[in-house]
Amino acid sequence: SRGGAAGGRDAQSDDTNANDQLGPGLANVAQFLAVYSCKGGVGKSTVAANLAYALAQQGGRIGLLDVDVYGPSLPVIVKPDDATVRRSPLGKSMVMPIEHEGVKMLSLGFVSPTSGVPGGGLAGGAAVMRGPLAGRVVSQLLKGTDWGQLDVLVLDMPPGTGDVQLQL
Repeated sequence: SRGGAAGGRDAQSDDTNANDQLGPGLANVAQFLAVYSCKGGVGKSTVAANLAYALAQQGGRIGLLDVDVYGPSLPVIVKPDDATVRRSPLGKSMVMPIEHEGVKMLSLGFVSPTSGVPGGGLAGGAAVMRGPLAGRVVSQLLKGTDWGQLDVLVLDMPPGTGDVQLQL
């Protein structure tokens, strides 16, 4: 349980432990919202992108993370003027998300232009990785991005119940 003094732990201690686990990039993200389905090709990425932009238009501070490392589609759906991924001042292993029309976003398709939906993206072909490697890539995309202050980080999930879902 997440109780206070009665549970032997206090809320501040719980918050500190959560921040240690999430890392500095996620320290100021208030909520996570996953767009998910077991079936592929049902429009998850389209719903995630539209949801992120609708929330931003309502005044929210919104992020969008394409965690489908096997076939990232965000670079196909959203075309930022500048899709360059830059280093963050938070550290060498941290990057800044790309900003486009009020939404901060990142995708393996922006980081590695040779991975993505075949025929889409910048030079897209499906990414080939399994198990622990996929989990590490997802963890790096999520925790290694300096999201700043966000009300909601929308997670565009891959289909199924595999390594990516288990990592998150």
